[in-house]
Amino acid sequence: MNPFHLADVRSLLGPDEPFVVAVEQTLAHGHGWSRAAAPVAERIAISIAGAIVCNHLTPGQRLPEKDLSAALGVSRAPTREALRILERERLVDFQARRGCVVVEADEQEVVELFTVRSTLHEILFTQLMAEQREQLASTIAQRLAQLDTLQHGPSDHYAVGSYLLNLSIVNLCGNRLVADLLTSIALRTLRHLRRGHATDPASVARSLHSWRAIHRAVMLGDTARVLSLIQERTDDARTASLNAVRRSQLLAARPSVSVLNPIDR
Repeated sequence: MNPFHLADVRSLLGPDEPFVVAVEQTLAHGHGWSRAAAPVAERIAISIAGAIVCNHLTPGQRLPEKDLSAALGVSRAPTREALRILERERLVDFQARRGCVVVEADEQEVVELFTVRSTLHEILFTQLMAEQREQLASTIAQRLAQLDTLQHGPSDHYAVGSYLLNLSIVNLCGNRLVADLLTSIALRTLRHLRRGHATDPASVARSLHSWRAIHRAVMLGDTARVLSLIQERTDDARTASLNAVRRSQLLAARPSVSVLNPIDR
């Protein structure tokens, strides 16, 4: 993609696009604003983050501040602030001589991300089972019907639906540190979940099956079973994400095929 198809990306990411909704809810966490009411820098961050998560802006791609501002039709100050927001989300990085670039997802990041997520989820679900089991059961039940419908559509839509269910569960958490930490890695998680589901379509059915099993275990008050199922979900998501990263690396390393002139044969 040309470095500055950002204007084109914005047309792909309308306010009702599932990834925009997911990104907005994540970045708005704790601030109480909606997309329409968000400060300019946050609106820019939503657009760019959505483009990164959807892979419209690819790993390693440079994001020069000047060109971004021109593509988005805004001044450089809010663009600079938006990039700093995305740097905190670990979606972009500032590198010597290259400037701002989209972070490249490697195997180490996947392993570290899902290890942290697993630990935080154990704390989260242990607390919710002890203190808010009925609310947890209700939250999962409300989303299950939607997930059942989404499994028959594009894997991207299912990835967002499952992600928003996770955010709803995090919002029940009384431990604000755990909630904040899970939110801080949420967009990177969504980026990997999207790629994992796209690479392994069967993972969608497995994910929905596990959500149903988790709901049953919550209804029964079986905390040990809930934690076991959550760990299985994390392991499956990590495997799918690792496979997606490895596949991407293989494709990037594969030499391009050229058509040889008869004289070269």
